[in-house]
Amino acid sequence: MFTARPRVFAAALVLVFGLAASAQEKKAPATIKILIPETPIKTSLKVEGKDLEPNDKASREGVRVLLTPELEPGKTYAYKIEATIEPNNYTKIIRTREITFKAGETVELDIRKKDDKIKDNVLIRWVPTPRVVAKDMCDLAKVGKDDVVMDPGCGDAIMLITAIEDAKAKRAIGTDIDPKMVKTAQDKVKESKLDDKIAIKEGNALELKADDLKDVTVVMLYMGNDLNIRLRPTLWEHLKPGARIVSHRFIMGDWKPDKSITVNRVGDYGEEDFHLHVWTITGKEKTGDYPKVDPSTLNQ
Repeated sequence: MFTARPRVFAAALVLVFGLAASAQEKKAPATIKILIPETPIKTSLKVEGKDLEPNDKASREGVRVLLTPELEPGKTYAYKIEATIEPNNYTKIIRTREITFKAGETVELDIRKKDDKIKDNVLIRWVPTPRVVAKDMCDLAKVGKDDVVMDPGCGDAIMLITAIEDAKAKRAIGTDIDPKMVKTAQDKVKESKLDDKIAIKEGNALELKADDLKDVTVVMLYMGNDLNIRLRPTLWEHLKPGARIVSHRFIMGDWKPDKSITVNRVGDYGEEDFHLHVWTITGKEKTGDYPKVDPSTLNQ
């Protein structure tokens, strides 16, 4: 059972007639319609921290209907709704909203689209990039001795180690939202005797600031389309002209890459094709002046 939280609104004056009328009103439930992405996207819901049981039919039709307990008339109540949206098997989008309602009302909450005023939290399941592919990414981005390389979802730091050892980058910076992966990355860096050139810390890629990117000249990514498109404005804002962004597989929305290549390499599942993309910051991107392409025409 979900308990609605009453919201109290003070009134300067209450008429005697109004009190008498409300006394005659009866308790009644409210009906909440939650619009969710339709299948094949998987969506799970929590209401006031409690799981709302899944309903396959509702998911197919894109709506969940929640009937509250009977509520006192005349009061305003609120529920916190948390949706976990899984557009694929490696991405989880955590979207939180609050909805208010009164006894007897039918209200609607649409959680299908992001709201820039209420930031989503995006979690990506880590999948390693083969070192040979990391080397291809460095070649595509033309990483060299003057570059400072960043991987904002560094996993085991293989991209950063490759950038230093194979491409001879000056130094590298890695962040990861998972403390366990941060420890793994730090251990890998130490094993490679690169502590003096690679710094690893815990952090959310979507919360990068100007200071985090002030010296960065190359950003290496393998994080998913959803996270890439959310990260894009930060990169546009804080990277200097000439900086490059290179991505394994995933794109940057409608921002056309300078170059896209496919390399055939041996990975965890045997020989396979790997799609790589590179972009160069010009300084015009933040104004919307950038080469555009239909994302559906790119290999993803």
